[in-house]
Formats: sequence, C-alpha cells, structure tokens
Amino acid sequence: MSKAILLPVRPTVSKKVLFPLLLIPMFLGGVDSTLFNSVSYDLPVLTDSWRLWFIDGYSIALASSVVLGSRLGARTGPGVTLTAGLLVFTVAGASPALLNSPETWTAARFVQGFGYALIVASVASVIGALPNTAERTLGYTLWICTYSLGAGTGPLIGRAFVDIGAYTLLFWLPAAVALVCAFLALLLLRGINLGQAASAKIDVASSVLAFLGFGLFVAGLQSHGGALVRLMATVLGCVILAVFCMRQLRSRDPLIDVRMLSFSRLGVCSLALVFGSACYTGSVFLFSAEADSLLAILPVSVLALWVSFGGYAFHKLQSRFPPVQILQVSLTACALGLVTAAFVSLWLASLLIGLGVGVAMAAGDSYLLGSVSPKDVARAAALQETSLAVGAALGVAGFGGIFATTGSVATTSVITAIAVAVVGWTCRFNRGVLTA
Repeated sequence: MSKAILLPVRPTVSKKVLFPLLLIPMFLGGVDSTLFNSVSYDLPVLTDSWRLWFIDGYSIALASSVVLGSRLGARTGPGVTLTAGLLVFTVAGASPALLNSPETWTAARFVQGFGYALIVASVASVIGALPNTAERTLGYTLWICTYSLGAGTGPLIGRAFVDIGAYTLLFWLPAAVALVCAFLALLLLRGINLGQAASAKIDVASSVLAFLGFGLFVAGLQSHGGALVRLMATVLGCVILAVFCMRQLRSRDPLIDVRMLSFSRLGVCSLALVFGSACYTGSVFLFSAEADSLLAILPVSVLALWVSFGGYAFHKLQSRFPPVQILQVSLTACALGLVTAAFVSLWLASLLIGLGVGVAMAAGDSYLLGSVSPKDVARAAALQETSLAVGAALGVAGFGGIFATTGSVATTSVITAIAVAVVGWTCRFNRGVLTA
C-alpha cells in the first residue's frame, strides 16, 4: 500500500465526521467476521458441502485482492474506493436474501469479500496518511477496537435473529447500513486524493493467480469430494501459488514482496499473524457448531473482547520480553485454550485463546511493521493485511474440515492445538532482529 500524504482538494473533513465514516464499515467487517461463522449450521439454504465455502469465499476474495484494492485506491482516491467498496458490499451482502441456492449464496460472498477488500484498503490509506502522528495512532486504535466490538457482537446478533426466525435480516440490515455509509462517503470524501496515485501499478494477472491458487489450496482443506480430489486441488493450488511467487520475485513493484518472507526476517511475524487469525476464526466456527441459544453463544462473543485485551497486554509486555518469546508464549496460550475447550470449560478456553490471539496478532503487526526501513513499510503493510486475511480463511477451512471428518469438537480442538503448538515451537529457530 503506497505511503502518501493526503492532498485535500477541498477543506479537510472534520475528524468527528471522518472517523465514524471510516469506522462504521470496520464495525460491519467485524460483525461479518463472526456472524456467519456462528450461525452457519442454522441457515436453511446451506448444506454440509457448501457451508464452509459460504464462509470462506469472503476471506479468500479478501486475501487475494486486498493489495489490488490498495492499488486501485491509490489511482482513484480513497473516497471513490470506499464508496465503490461499500456499494459492492451492499449489493453482494443483500443478495442471499433474494436467492435460494447455496451456489448463488457462495458466489455473493466471494463478491462481498472483494468489496470489503476495497473498504479495508481505503480506510488504511486515509488513516495512514493523516499528517499528525497522534491522529494516526488514534485512528488505528479506534479501528482495532471498533472491529473487535463488531466481532464480539456478531455471534449475538446472529443467534438473536436466527432464534426468532428472521435470518434474512442478517443480510438486509448490514447492507442498509453500508448503503448509507456509501452515500456519505461519496458526498464527503470524494475530494480526498493520495499524492502518489500515479505511481501505483495494478497487476491484475498476479491477483488472479493469487485468487486461483489460494482458492484451490483452501479447497483441499475443505470436506468436499474424495481424498484424491482434495489432494489434487491442494497440489494444483500450491503450483499456482509458486507461479505467483516467481512472478512477484521478478516484479519491480510486487503486490506481495515475498523476499520479506525469509524466516530470519519477517516470516516468523507473518506466521504468527496467519495462525493467530486462524485460531480466532476457526474457534468461532468450531465453538458455535453446537451452540443453540444466546447463552451458549456468549463464550464465543466474549472471545472477541479477550482478543482486544490481549492486544493491549502486548504493549505492556513488549519491553520486558524478547520478541520471539512473546510470539511463542502467545501461540502456546492458543494451543492450551483449545485443549481447555476440549476437556475443561469453554469460558476458560475463550480467555486463553482470546489473550493468545490478541498478543500474537498485536506482536505480529508491530514486529512486522517495526522491523523494516521506512521505504519498505508500505510493502510490509500489504504483507500484514494479506497474512490476516489468509489466516481467516485457513482457520475456517482447517477447523471446519477436521470437524466435518471427526464430528467431534474435542477431537478437532486437540488436533488443531497440536498444529498451533508445533508452529510456536518452530518460532525458536528465528534468528532475525525484530523491533516494534
């Protein structure tokens, strides 16, 4: 994402108007990140073979197009990009209410994910280009808090409307809010431009490769088809992703700078972001599978609040412990939380997983962006956003695929806990210098 200075063509929008206009879409994104994860088993149109695709289509599209969205935003300006993203989010988000097949529902989710990629790119551009450091810090803090608040609200909203038999409102209401925000963004932000717009290269071919490769890779983790079909999908996805990486290595202006992913440099930070995000979305999906009331869904909702607290805790811990140790402990907490969910208590599990995820994601963000030179911050930010979106998709696919195979929340929790613990153990081999 290009780091630029805002050049207002007309008077700057008041922060009292600007921040709510940017953060309401982030709240919607937070709600969406947990809403359908938590009620997918109660949506009548979805069958077992389409449930995971309906949830993951959104994250796959977001992961493969968030950087492309930032390039489009640099060309057209964040106001136009935010408006376009909100309109796409509105139409695609409301479409399932008028459709009655899992195929069309899933297609709408893919389109909605692209719309949210435009939203994220434009919001990040505006906040990152605020001229005052205190305003940027406030903007990022409000972004995280607003998104987390939405994520905690999502399961409660979903269960409340499903329990009264009004699940179609889960599509109409967010779409209505997004439409109002789109009108206001067009009215108030169309005069804001980024100073380096012309320098941004739009590499559609790389985005298509990322979309196909990642989509096929996720398909191999899902519960669709026989084992051989899933294996072939995974292999083909890996091949396409390898082609994508080769293309990025040869590009002078890559969408994702894969050179940064060496384990001794930023690879460990990206790994923490991917698995932290995966633990979060996967846990929401898994623990909601057997929840059938508002009371039963409360631990899942509280999980998001613990994630916010974990992010705050990291800023208190970072000066006292080495970076790799913080990453290891946070992932270990996630693994312990999953085991706790299997054998002890979901309430205690939500505390451990939430704190672990919050610290892992805050640490990954800080070390990823803080360990590069100023000229590489934009590329590191693109890697950061993509890592989070990739983790969101892999969490649902991985947890959901194992749960579909085992049929047991406890077994799934133990298997995924082992995987997370192994990743935490590999962090010890990092030899890079990480700074926040």
